[in-house]
Amino acid sequence: MADELGIDSIRCLDDVVPVLFQHTVYKSYPVSLLEKYRFGALTKWLNRLSTIDLSKIDVSDCDSIDAWMDRICGETELLLTHSSGTSGAMSFLPRSKREYEMFFQAMRMGMMHSLDPEGTQDLSQHFFHVIWPTFSKGRSGIFRSAEFFRRYIAGSDERFHAINEGMMSSDIVFLAGRLAAAKARGELDRIELDPRLRRRQPEFEETQRQAHIPIGTLVDMILSLKGERQLMSGTWAQQWKIAQEGLRRGERNVFAPGSIVVIGGGSKGQAVPDDWQEQVKEFTGVQRFHDTYGMTEVTSPAFLCSAQHYHIVPWVLLYVLDPDDGTPYPREGVHTGRAAFCDLLAGTYWGGFISGDEVTVDWLPCPCGQTTARIRRAVQRFSEKRGGDDKISCAASEEAHNNALTFLTDELH
Repeated sequence: MADELGIDSIRCLDDVVPVLFQHTVYKSYPVSLLEKYRFGALTKWLNRLSTIDLSKIDVSDCDSIDAWMDRICGETELLLTHSSGTSGAMSFLPRSKREYEMFFQAMRMGMMHSLDPEGTQDLSQHFFHVIWPTFSKGRSGIFRSAEFFRRYIAGSDERFHAINEGMMSSDIVFLAGRLAAAKARGELDRIELDPRLRRRQPEFEETQRQAHIPIGTLVDMILSLKGERQLMSGTWAQQWKIAQEGLRRGERNVFAPGSIVVIGGGSKGQAVPDDWQEQVKEFTGVQRFHDTYGMTEVTSPAFLCSAQHYHIVPWVLLYVLDPDDGTPYPREGVHTGRAAFCDLLAGTYWGGFISGDEVTVDWLPCPCGQTTARIRRAVQRFSEKRGGDDKISCAASEEAHNNALTFLTDELH
């Protein structure tokens, strides 16, 4: 893209904008490569997105997405991670193991800061009992995070309590996403999948059954640790249902002081009452929640401050782009537009990308005292505003962007 646009140096922050990737670039491969288990071509595509050389990795005997990802991770410094695949295609992020370590360290720093904003306490040995309400192992972003919670937040296996100690298969995640997307389009009878993947449909159904955890079971685990320092995370609806069941049992202020409730991710399409947070506070005893805004591609989320703004960490450059032509707004005052980021900790892949989020950004000083750029709490997906459509306009020419995608997918079909 830089060659196409004649860019040979970066002299100011806005010079980065023309070479920002669209957030869809990490799933720009032909989806047929996964449907038909063509892992050699998929590795070739991934190799074009990473500084780590994958050209000598032999994946010819890989007979599953799980096996392919394990081969890549086992023979290189990559800790390859995929998205949830709910759109029918997985994004693959080629982040290194070292970059993941930095990601996890930044996450812990943010959590400790929410407990001690002034930095007056030594919280290096401040750990929590973690209730993990799903599988404890897997290759997607959420399951990679399980290891982070175990090591950095629980601090020991004894304080990490997973509902299911099994492994979530990436093939099952892909199958679920493809079937759901095909069903939504009315194309379930026309979907093409490798027979080896189709044969795993009973396994998919069993995984779905295991993933359905009764709320009562989660409440039982939480109450078994009553009075201990706990960390609870989950969707809005899940946390409300846990609190509702706990309050029904007459339980109040269950968590010890210094506990954390992590909220984020929205309602995920499930209705919650207006006072759901008050119910969670009453059940847990935690009065200030740990709220974050982020995405897989960035090595640290933005943390919500006392003034109800998400503060971008210093090593991530924030841009607000005009949603119609992709040009950056001035880095001053208040602007509403499309969020874009350049992550300076990304060293083995390009950390600049354009998101699908509409945000309002304050470049003015924050009442909380933090000096970094801040995003107002109301964040919305452009696809939600535009009836499912979200065509991203880039500051780069459309031809340069299309040529970049052609380069990534050339000779892969």
